[in-house]
Order: sequence, then structure tokens, then C-alpha cells
Amino acid sequence: MKGKIIVWLAVTLVAIGWEYYRHRNLRKTLIASGTFAWIATAATLGMTMRAILPLFAAHYLTILLAWAALLWYLWQDKYLWWVFLLPVLTLLTFLGLNFLEGSRYE
Repeated sequence: MKGKIIVWLAVTLVAIGWEYYRHRNLRKTLIASGTFAWIATAATLGMTMRAILPLFAAHYLTILLAWAALLWYLWQDKYLWWVFLLPVLTLLTFLGLNFLEGSRYE
């Protein structure tokens, strides 16, 4: 599992670096880097959801969708901002469940 994560990180960082090398567009590079940092943060926060397997699976599906949207942005210059907010919905659902049912999901 750790090897796949390292490959995921490396592929994304190389794609961002390659895009900057080709076009020298600093704005696009900074947006892509910030978005990648957001996706990595949301993926790390998602580890708290392991107790609720369907929500955990939905969260990682939205993380993969956000990562694909980041690669789409790098190659097609179309920033789908709403896709990057989808992991927030699963995190908020988890927080809502903890609020309603207590912290039995720890």
C-alpha cells in the first residue's frame, strides 16, 4: 500500500513539474500544487473514517476522482472546482454522524 502511495505522489509531482517545464505557467503550477496539497490532506484526514467502511470507500472514491480532475486540469486547462469539494462532503458526513451518534466511530 505504501508503495502505491509513493508512486501516486511521484506521478503527480512529475506531471506538475513537467507541465511547468513545458509552458512556464507559474499560476497554473501554483494552483495545481495547492490542489494537490489539498487532495493529499483530505486523503490523510480520511483515515479517521475507517470505522465506517462504506463512508471510507466513498471518501476514497472521491479522492481518486479529485486526483483525476487534477490531471485533467494539467492536460486540458479545465479546472473543475466542484470535484475538489466532494471529499469535504464525506468528511462532513462523518463529523455529522459523530455529532448525532457520539464518538463511537473512533
